[in-house]
Amino acid sequence: MEFMINKEVIFGFFLGLILAFVGSFLYLQIVTDYDLFRDFDLLDRYGILSKVITLGTMLSVTAFLLFFYKKKDSIARGILFSIITLLIVTFLY
Repeated sequence: MEFMINKEVIFGFFLGLILAFVGSFLYLQIVTDYDLFRDFDLLDRYGILSKVITLGTMLSVTAFLLFFYKKKDSIARGILFSIITLLIVTFLY
């Protein structure tokens, strides 16, 4: 069996990463007084950067469920790969 990544999986992967970034940015803008770009080191020092990234990933989970429900399995698979990648990076960071 040949392993092949199609364009929809790659699109889903980058969509998941972008949505996680947008979700983190929106969370910081709405809920806190921090700014993602200006206070990046401060968030890292306090140890809440991984929590912010995790909360931002909820937007990607919503997109995953939407594409899964609409039978766009390749895009949903890419979004799931991005969520797993963010999970591993957050865990190691």
